Formats: sequence, C-alpha cells, structure tokens
Amino acid sequence: LWRVGNLAIWGAGVPPGWGLAGGVEASGIFEGRFGAPQVRGALQGRDLAVRNLLQGVHVTDGQFDMRLDGETATIERFTLRGGDGLLRLSGGARLGEAPQAQLRVQAERFQVLGRVDRRLVTSGDATRRLQADAIDLSGRFEVDRGLFDLSRADAPSLDEDVVVRRAGTQAADTGAAARPEAQRAVRVALELDLGDELVVRGRGLDTRLAGQLQVSAPGGRLAVRGVVRTVGGTYAAYGQRMAIERGVVIFTGPVESPQLDVLALRPKLDVEVGVAITGTAQTPRVRLHSNPEMSDTDKLSWLVLGPAPDALGRTDSALLQRAAIALLSGEDAGPSDALTRTLGLDELSVRQSDNGSTRDTVVSLGKQVSDRLYVGYERGINATAGTWQLVYRVAQRFTLRAQSGLENALDLIWVWRRE
Repeated sequence: LWRVGNLAIWGAGVPPGWGLAGGVEASGIFEGRFGAPQVRGALQGRDLAVRNLLQGVHVTDGQFDMRLDGETATIERFTLRGGDGLLRLSGGARLGEAPQAQLRVQAERFQVLGRVDRRLVTSGDATRRLQADAIDLSGRFEVDRGLFDLSRADAPSLDEDVVVRRAGTQAADTGAAARPEAQRAVRVALELDLGDELVVRGRGLDTRLAGQLQVSAPGGRLAVRGVVRTVGGTYAAYGQRMAIERGVVIFTGPVESPQLDVLALRPKLDVEVGVAITGTAQTPRVRLHSNPEMSDTDKLSWLVLGPAPDALGRTDSALLQRAAIALLSGEDAGPSDALTRTLGLDELSVRQSDNGSTRDTVVSLGKQVSDRLYVGYERGINATAGTWQLVYRVAQRFTLRAQSGLENALDLIWVWRRE
C-alpha cells in the first residue's frame, strides 16, 4: 500500500510557478520479471488540483480510479474541473515488453486558461495513441469562449540557459554526455473551430476571430493550415480608431508566419481612407489606403483630420503631428488613448478653429455606438453652448447627418465616385 495524503509536498519537484494538491493512493502486487512486470491492484486519486496563477491555469476537483490487471491498466474514471466545465479521460494501456496506450479526452466547456487577459474555454474530443516508436493524436475542438489581450505583457521569465537549484538538491553532472533519445514518429490530425466568441485585443486591434484550422506535424514540425477572418472590430493607428472592413489571416504551414490581408477604414468620411496591412506576421507591410487614389499627404490629412486637405486652416495642419506621435508610441498607448478608453469614448480631440480674425479652442467627444451610428459632441472653450451631432450610415453611398445646438441642420449626403 502506497499513499500520499497531499501532493503539495512534491512542490520541489515541479517547475516554478506550478502547484499540486490532492491525495493519491495505490495498492497492488508485483509479479513477472524485470522488463515485463505484472501488476495487479488499483490506483486512486481524490480532490486533485493543478494551479499556475501566472499562466491562468486552475484545474480542481480531480477524481480518478484505475484498475491494474497483469499487463493491462484500465481507467475506470478520470475527471477534472476547469471553471464551469468538465474534462474526462478514458482508455487504458498495455504494459510488458511492448508497452502501448490509447487515451480519449472529452472536454465540455472546459476552462483551459482563466487569467484576466487570457481566457480560453473549449469543448471537443481527441484520441491519443502511444507506442514505443509512434505517437498519434487526432480529434476536433471548438472554442466556446476566449479572450487574448496582447497589450498586456507577460511577467518576466528566466532564460533557457538558467538552471534553478533548490536547497537539498544536487546539481546535475553537466559534464556527462547526454544519452540520445529514441525518435518517435509523430502523427497529428487536429481540427480547431474558433467559434463565435474568440476576442483578440492589443497592438491597436480589437476584434472577434472566426474560422477553422487544421493542425498537423509533418516531419515532427508543427504545421497549421486554414483561414481566420475578423468579425467586426476596430484597428487603432495614426491616432484614429478605424473600422475593420476586411481581415483575413491565411495559414499555409508554418504557424509563426501566416499571410495577412487587412483593411481598416476611418468611418464617417465622404471618401474611403484607411490603412491596409499585407505581408506576413513576421514582416507585415502597413500602407495608407484610399479610394479614389490620392497622394500620401492627402491620405494622411483625411485620415487624421477628417476634412478635405484643401479645406484645412493653417492651424489644423499641426494636428498631423498625431500621426507621428502614434508611430513613435509603438505598441504602448499614448496618454490620450488611455484617457479616451477610461471615459468609454472612441474619439477625444482638441483643435483650434480659425474664423477670420478670431480663434477658439474646440473640444470634440465621440462614440461609435454601432457600425452605422455615431454620436458626437463639440464645444468651444469660449462658446456659450455646444453642438450635438448624429451620423447614421443608411447605405454604402447614403449618410444621414443631424446637428443640434448652436447650429441646427439635417443633411442627407450622397457620395458618387467617378472611376
């Protein structure tokens, strides 16, 4: 009889950051010969838990019962809880001179990650076959809910060449030659459905992802094939929050370098102006986009300032510096972006109006309520009242604009472009 009342005592033997809990009990009789053992008995585990707060892993309420009968081991029950979901493991193994195992994993809304900025809940079914010279993994999983916030950096970690020594342990003999490990043939055939609730944020992007991917491992190297598309969302660049019109990520093999095809446009403009991203994830190419085609200066003016370049005042041209600030800030949000996000707004700007001999500082606030509806408020520092503006995009070429305050107006704008 062998019993461990609390697996936490094995903390020194697990990687830093990980923790174990629960109890394990085993009973059995060993027979046979060396290299081909015969084991008869049972193995049980109760209240098992695995935690890693830094990674967001928190698996609890683990229960398992395994029966050992000579050269075979059968899993009668193995369950784990993650969040509100459940993970089941079934199957068995054959011991002896040619050991092999077949395991089946079933997930029902199982929470794999539960960190504030990294959450993943999945459901699916997979089968894993283990042999002395081969590993087979096949199945299908669907993302029930997920969030990956890339704007928050991970905690600092040690380099791979750093060795951690704990009190009471002996250092490994680095001078001894490492034994060559037997190579196993790895065959992977996994299907991954991203579902409808996978959100990705960070580096200016805020959108949902959808699509299906096929994961394989030709020659022992991980490969991914499939197409991932954005569903709505926005992309922040040049100090503006633009609507994503098209977002496609194409995987053709290497997981680290998919092809990009992204187009994000600034809303509420009479022309089509935005940013196009092509190339690969490792070497993306970002360029200004417009329809009809115009010079980069005009594109930047439309994108940053909004009105046509020939309608700008001499003071408005200074606002083009927002584009330079956005470029210099890199992945980190600027102070104005942080304030806008805290207030729950999509637009917060300050400019100077030039009305003949008088100048006034104007503050503008705006909120993109939906893909078609925008609400804004504008007021001068020296003005007695402000102006409300409501912009509704009726169709691709028709826009309804209502204004109330110092000036009341109702405009129906029709845009016609000559190719």
